Amino acid sequence: MSLAVSTHRFSSDRAQIDALFEQLNRGYAEHNADAIVSAYTRDAVIYDLAPPLFHRGLDAQCLSEWLATWDGPLGMDMQDFDITIDENLAVATALSKLWGNKEGEHKEFWVRTTWALRKIHGQWLIAHDHASVPFYMDGSFRAAVDLTPDSK
Repeated sequence: MSLAVSTHRFSSDRAQIDALFEQLNRGYAEHNADAIVSAYTRDAVIYDLAPPLFHRGLDAQCLSEWLATWDGPLGMDMQDFDITIDENLAVATALSKLWGNKEGEHKEFWVRTTWALRKIHGQWLIAHDHASVPFYMDGSFRAAVDLTPDSK
């Protein structure tokens, strides 16, 4: 494979992955659980913020119920988004700010996010999703949701 073909293929892959994350952002903003779920493989390993420690796949009904707890759009702004793409596997990382209104109050917090994507039959899908919040190491076990990328 020539370098020109390889570069074109990876730029096409990058464009498809960028479109997948735009689909996710629209899905959250519009409270469209089906759009979010369709970005994932059926058996995706999910390490998200809510219990349990992990689960496989996304449940559209549960996701829809959670989205309904937010007043209006739910947003995710990513900072330091980085992606590495190989043949049929890609890994993306970012600091992600989740924000929205809940019970009349604006909420926002930063999480660390990592996604592993697989290219299946020419389509990129998220096969692993990991979101985490650091906690204070002072014995309190308090989640450090007040941190921002500018925190020292």
